[in-house]
Amino acid sequence: MSRASRPGHPRPTAVIVIAPDERNAEIVIEGRRQVVQGQAPKETRRAALDVATGYAAHIGQPVLVEARDANGYWRLLATPDGVVQAADQPVQGPPPQGAPQQPPTGPVPATDPGTQKDRAAGAKRRRVLLVVGAACLALLVLVGGGLVAARFLSGSTEASEEEGDDTTVELDHPAPPGYGTTVDITEELAPDTQPSVDREGERLAYIDPSERLNLLNADGSREWSVDLPFASGEALGSPRFVEFDGGPHVALETPGALWLWPESGGTAVNVELNETASAQFVGDGVLVRDDDSAYVLVDGELAEVDTPGGSAALLAEDGRALAGVLEGPWHWVAPDEDPRRVEPEQPDGAGDLDEVMTFLRGYALVRWETEEGDGRILAFHDNTDGSVLGTAEVEEEDLAEVHHRTGPLGPDLAAYGPVLFAPGSGETSVVPGFEPEVALGDQVFGELDGSTVAIDATGETTEVPEGTETPRGLLGDRAVVVHDGHLYAISPE
Repeated sequence: MSRASRPGHPRPTAVIVIAPDERNAEIVIEGRRQVVQGQAPKETRRAALDVATGYAAHIGQPVLVEARDANGYWRLLATPDGVVQAADQPVQGPPPQGAPQQPPTGPVPATDPGTQKDRAAGAKRRRVLLVVGAACLALLVLVGGGLVAARFLSGSTEASEEEGDDTTVELDHPAPPGYGTTVDITEELAPDTQPSVDREGERLAYIDPSERLNLLNADGSREWSVDLPFASGEALGSPRFVEFDGGPHVALETPGALWLWPESGGTAVNVELNETASAQFVGDGVLVRDDDSAYVLVDGELAEVDTPGGSAALLAEDGRALAGVLEGPWHWVAPDEDPRRVEPEQPDGAGDLDEVMTFLRGYALVRWETEEGDGRILAFHDNTDGSVLGTAEVEEEDLAEVHHRTGPLGPDLAAYGPVLFAPGSGETSVVPGFEPEVALGDQVFGELDGSTVAIDATGETTEVPEGTETPRGLLGDRAVVVHDGHLYAISPE
């Protein structure tokens, strides 16, 4: 995390993340990453703190430390003379003499175990002189901020409970409705990039300032981190979660190429794209289209699909594409296979099919005439077999501004224009004028009459406070928001 992320703390910041097994820790200082190891949890934590105090000594000024492990958060301050204390305690000892040194221009160097032990021994000797050898100073440090550092070294959460807000990280802007301001997970992002969360809320992918693609699981632990084979600025959009060759992958598109990393870890698959081709991520899979044809991915290569006359390929999943038209049935097509026709089921109270509006992951949105009168019915159909999943009566003008657009989808709530649909119950609600942006648990965030709002499945509207960042998705039960080049995961209230 950079110093810019902490107004009021204009000093360098070290972010320490202790691995679940507590045998290694990742330290990021000013965007530079280092990993240390220890034979025991306390040794790992000391090694991580020694990196922070070593950097503080190098630049001649205190370093803010934000440390996280499975037990919680600690906000500490590492000083150039080796003392580690709570971040909000006054800095012990005299101010550094002379002008601070410039931070190193290269990466924080990785250290082997021997070097770590030497550094740990040196830092330990400094702490012995300052803390053990000077009884009064030791008393001040332990009674004040040193208790927090001691708890961090032992892995205890008691400090968090005793110190209250001193050991937590808070958002410096309003939280979305239903969520608190306490930060559970935070990571720095590469410039001009955005993170992505999968639909199930089990994985989060982002690019860090070191131009590494990272995958976190639902509790914030890092599954893997890999160097990008291209500059982050070349990525077209955010990372995407897709199914590919029978397994989940993280995908990134660049001009002329599509890259897919297995979620389980491993080497990326590189698929070349011609200069007119682009990838689309509407379905579970990847659909590639160029000026002339449509393709799906099969065994790591592009395979062309033939669509029935007058139809166009609109999404992909399981190595096949969905080809649709404005009126009538749609088809599933796969390379070297005959098209499979899907007839939409007629909803109760509906007359003739008026228009196929759009296709989404798992859904076909079809507008029907009512059996009586001039009204319209918007139906959510299963796009695999055409069955009706839910319906809503709408006015024709309600859908005028959302013609053929996609909409936000979540496991608990989906939206298409002003119509909200709960997949679990099949119930719908209509909020005229609503423009949905993202589904988040039991709410959909979007714009209504010029204001940002959150709407639940019943259509009840909650105004979003000014300055609130629209969430990117849910990681577990935490809302993920982006602000000033950092992502923050915050828990529900």
